[in-house]
Amino acid sequence: MKTELRFGTTVLDWKDICRVFELAPLGMRNPDKLRRASENSHAVCTAWQRDTLVGFGRTISDGEYQSAVYDVVVLPECQGQGVGKSIVQALLDRLPEGTTVLMYVVPGKQEFYRKLGFGLLKTGMGIFPDPTRARTAGYLE
Repeated sequence: MKTELRFGTTVLDWKDICRVFELAPLGMRNPDKLRRASENSHAVCTAWQRDTLVGFGRTISDGEYQSAVYDVVVLPECQGQGVGKSIVQALLDRLPEGTTVLMYVVPGKQEFYRKLGFGLLKTGMGIFPDPTRARTAGYLE
């Protein structure tokens, strides 16, 4: 099925986007927080099949040195169809040229992102609001 990508934050149903996170499953998101985070992002991309939201992603950037890809999510029944790849590539195309691009990757999905040009970090570290949960999810040693 043909997928259409749309950009921006206007006319989005944030509860519907949060539902995609739950079904993916990438956990729970608060619709108001996700809206605010997205409105403060560099780029926001949604993927649609007909009138159904099937994917989402966003980026942040300082415009000069650093950028990051966040919240790439695709409905399970649409995974493996190139939707995630299209979202990531469209977001990368909208980032300032020459910036370093970082991202969190769900454990086990590294190979998908490696095919898109990402390399595994040797020196990455993080502070998480709930370190125990981050360890359980596989993000912290």
